[in-house]
Amino acid sequence: MIDIKKMNSKELEEKARKIRELLITTVSRTGGHLAPNLGVVELTLAIHRVFDSPKDKIVFDVGHQSYVHKLLTGREERFPTLRQRFGIGPFADPSESEHDAFISGHAGTGISAALGIAKARSDSKVIVVIGDASIGNGHSMEALNNIGEDGKNIIVILNDNEMSIGRNVGTLSNFLSKLMSSTTYKGLRRDIRGIINKGKIGGKITSTLERAENSVKQFLSPLSISELLGFKFYGSVDGHNLQELEDYLIKAKNEEGPCFIHVKTQKGKGYIFAEEDSEKFHGVSPFNLETGQTGKNKESYSSIYGKKICELAEKDDNIIAISGAMIKGVGLGEFEKKYPDRIKDVGIAEGHGVTYSAGLAISGKKPYLTLYSTFMQRGFSQLIHDISLQKLPVKLMIDRAGIVGEDGKTHNGIYDIGMFLTVPNFIVFAPTTGKELTEIMEKTKNIEKSAVMIRYPREVAYEYELPGEFEIGKWREVKKGEKTLLISTGSMFQEVIDIEKKLIEYGINATIVSAASIKPLDEKYIVEEFKKYDNIFVLEEGYKINSFGSSIIEYLNENRILKKINKLSIENPSIPHGKRDILMKELGLRGDKLIERIKGSIDAQQ
Repeated sequence: MIDIKKMNSKELEEKARKIRELLITTVSRTGGHLAPNLGVVELTLAIHRVFDSPKDKIVFDVGHQSYVHKLLTGREERFPTLRQRFGIGPFADPSESEHDAFISGHAGTGISAALGIAKARSDSKVIVVIGDASIGNGHSMEALNNIGEDGKNIIVILNDNEMSIGRNVGTLSNFLSKLMSSTTYKGLRRDIRGIINKGKIGGKITSTLERAENSVKQFLSPLSISELLGFKFYGSVDGHNLQELEDYLIKAKNEEGPCFIHVKTQKGKGYIFAEEDSEKFHGVSPFNLETGQTGKNKESYSSIYGKKICELAEKDDNIIAISGAMIKGVGLGEFEKKYPDRIKDVGIAEGHGVTYSAGLAISGKKPYLTLYSTFMQRGFSQLIHDISLQKLPVKLMIDRAGIVGEDGKTHNGIYDIGMFLTVPNFIVFAPTTGKELTEIMEKTKNIEKSAVMIRYPREVAYEYELPGEFEIGKWREVKKGEKTLLISTGSMFQEVIDIEKKLIEYGINATIVSAASIKPLDEKYIVEEFKKYDNIFVLEEGYKINSFGSSIIEYLNENRILKKINKLSIENPSIPHGKRDILMKELGLRGDKLIERIKGSIDAQQ
């Protein structure tokens, strides 16, 4: 194989074409982040031609745009295993390759990490590739403000494709472009010019207006902002012109002090369907190469939530939906169409989203903040300070709770139960069926003195007719058995129902309980029913520390109820990537592995 540093322009063009072809064919089979990687093919080639990895450290913020980097650093042969168990990971990860300088699943961490690396490694360059949405994250801004002496060998490359997961929001550049192109502004500008050009000094005034307009534009441009922070600025650079990219990267490499390169790219470049719908192909499930169509799935929990919130909003004008750069991903696409004035995309700024929701709530509105579980982690301080202490009725809809599968260790939602159980003045639910999700939303819509958290998985909604109606603080007994009690919350209810017949074959005729109410607990059921069973299991798709099971044990201790609880939850805090079905089985939360855990615990107590 020819070293890319020795390739001529034609060979490089062919290399770029082959990389795009491999990206498209692989992701069509495995799913993954296609559009971001198609957009950085030439940029990544140029970086690796100019710099020497792993001596020079390349940091991606976020790592979903690192597929090309993986292909250029010895992982091309294994690339067809992308996102598969024991295969190539979905993000940059130092445990996978020495060429991956830092793990990168969440946006906003890249510049901070690069700054630390640069401080520790003054003998090499540190290159951080960050998107135009990520750079607006507060974490990124804090890092930019802290460059100083520690950042002398840093090169920040702004990959500007004008997209995050969804469209970008809230940036100064968006505001400026809207202002400068607005009908009102253009009309006013035209009228003023028409008047002053009739006078003797019209030309001078016109020139002054132009200078003022350009000054505003320049002040808010990446050039002014970056130089204000101490960077040497280069750009804007055509992100698909290899020669131009290399020229500017070489200049930055030879510069003393931090550099900022503004690169313009096209997300999805080279695949027509990804170019036309880069939001869909940002992170896409397996698809048909010829048509770009993905398989039709059954209704998900996200979809059910999206329909229910539209139904609630139709009857209540105070309901406002908030999300962070993923309106469609969390099921709010239809809400956005129906109620464009009652939805807010805060961008990649979850902490701000929490406090913004608190501001709405304290003013009499009914905010529904919808985020992936893994991203909710970044708003923990605000949950305590801004919502809990003021007992504000914010609804936190936590999508992608539990095992997310192919997106891997940075995206698993296994800590949210522990987080929300820790914070006072929250009630916490994990619906066990799709219908129960709508019931919980209905029951909690008018709660005033407490915040509400509802978590649900990245799964097809489970269809099962539960007995009776949902009540806050009440569990539902689905089947009566003897000796063994299985209390399952969220997705684990389906797992228990799926193994019920096999358990009976092993002589385990268990009582099965659907427990959507995590906080408050069903204290009446605990006091009256637990004493009837020899073996009590609590099943949840979350981390075992500070879990639903832990809260039950704490209640038993406080009330001096002597009962042993077997917690069946996630014991490994770092879960690899792979198909969700495979991971659930490996973790002992599905099928025969789950039966083994239950049976083994019962046998051990006999």
